[in-house]
Amino acid sequence: MYNKINRVTLYTILITAFLIQLLFLDHIKLAGVKPDLLVLLVVFFAIFFGPGIGAEAGFVSGLLKDTYSLDIFGANIILLSLTGLVVGGLSPKLFKESKLTQGLLVFASSALYMVSHYFVSLSVLKIEYVTLQDYLYRLILPSSLYTAMLSILLFPVLIKRYRLKENAEYL
Repeated sequence: MYNKINRVTLYTILITAFLIQLLFLDHIKLAGVKPDLLVLLVVFFAIFFGPGIGAEAGFVSGLLKDTYSLDIFGANIILLSLTGLVVGGLSPKLFKESKLTQGLLVFASSALYMVSHYFVSLSVLKIEYVTLQDYLYRLILPSSLYTAMLSILLFPVLIKRYRLKENAEYL
């Protein structure tokens, strides 16, 4: 059994995170990369609220990203929705309160999302602006690591805020 969250609350959190990412995260770049709050939140909601809420959080996050960016419209919606769905589907098999599990899931989800986005862009645009190797080492791995480190700090705050506890039904 999964926890529940009000849609208004979910959308407010995602929009707030999007605005923070847009307005403030450029100022806390490390090694030229910034964390992706929306991927982090999609993974959080998928882990603790299940695949339905995870996919919905992914859809809203992707819509926010696609609406603002000059990217291929719909790519972020599809990829983030799938991220939420897959992580949510895996969540009953995970020990959710483990910081290691949380960090690894955020890292893997962020990296897979970015690699998938690279290939979607490459297949649609038919132009390779940067090689996968450069993209991987200069952006994907550092950004995914930064996002995972941030998740280790933010997940406990969100868990406490929503009073989320591991119970026997999750195992």
